[in-house]
Amino acid sequence: MAEQHFVVIGNGPAGNEAALTLRHHAPEARVTIISREWGGCYRPHLLPQFVAGKLTEENLYVFSAASYKDNRIKLRSGQEVVTVHPDKREIILDHKEILPFDGLIIAVGGRPRIPENLMVFGDLMLTLKTVQDAKIWIRKLNETDTVLMIGGDLTSLSFTTQLMDMGKKIYFALNEEAFWPLRFDRHLYEQIAGRLSLKGVEVLKYSRIKGMNRLTNGMVEVNTDHEKVRAGVVGAFFGLTPDIAFLARSGLKIDRGILVDEYLHTGFEGIYATGDCAQIFHPDSRDYWVSIGHDNAVALGRTAALNLIGERVKAEAAMACIFDVQGVRVNSSWWMEF
Repeated sequence: MAEQHFVVIGNGPAGNEAALTLRHHAPEARVTIISREWGGCYRPHLLPQFVAGKLTEENLYVFSAASYKDNRIKLRSGQEVVTVHPDKREIILDHKEILPFDGLIIAVGGRPRIPENLMVFGDLMLTLKTVQDAKIWIRKLNETDTVLMIGGDLTSLSFTTQLMDMGKKIYFALNEEAFWPLRFDRHLYEQIAGRLSLKGVEVLKYSRIKGMNRLTNGMVEVNTDHEKVRAGVVGAFFGLTPDIAFLARSGLKIDRGILVDEYLHTGFEGIYATGDCAQIFHPDSRDYWVSIGHDNAVALGRTAALNLIGERVKAEAAMACIFDVQGVRVNSSWWMEF
């Protein structure tokens, strides 16, 4: 029997766990990770601590690039998948290479979500998704004492705590979209705004941002429908959206993310999707849900790998932890940590 070749697209928490699980349970198979980013797998939820100087870059990493060789996993970093052909069981890389596979796990995660009305100001705002993003924040924060946070996702709340420890003056703009993926209501708004205020954060009351421009002194002036705020750096934190544009013509079923069953199967033999990019069917609710957070990603990565090699493990989500957000059901249990 020919040697099996399993490919994992993405080297975040879900992809890394999937590859390690495949290696452990299928020791004779070839395992390849394809990652658009350079280097090994790091813990993205710890990036705020890295920016604050509480964690070294080395300690961010779960696996260094060299560690994969020790585990007989081929890491192809700095490469990007541009097309997947499920029927042909092959993927196309950005340099035109065709890579065949026997089994495929798509764990590409998400990219920072920017609401459409703010996209025009994209060059004036920073996100925090990668190590390179974090290094830009470090450089910018060395030049300013004031930060305006726009959003309300997990990263923004964690990051705010670290920025306060750094002695920064923080403004925080909250509105209806700021709480994604939690259901927005006035009670939730007042809870989060109250916690921010108690920590010394100045919460802006506004309905919309009307303008944003960089001043000659390097500050960014933000005009809302109620006031003007000037900050040395502006952060946009509206959660993540699945990074799956390259799959548009693949034949995979896509809604908000890649639609999969409760076993993370896409409907194509030997192809699974997991982590932030997957939208998972829940048989009890007869609807789909998405998952956020590092621990959830690791668990889903393991589940996808086990099912790829022939087990039947369901992606579990307690109904009590699932929220209905703008028509998307979300498994979330994190924000109360703030």
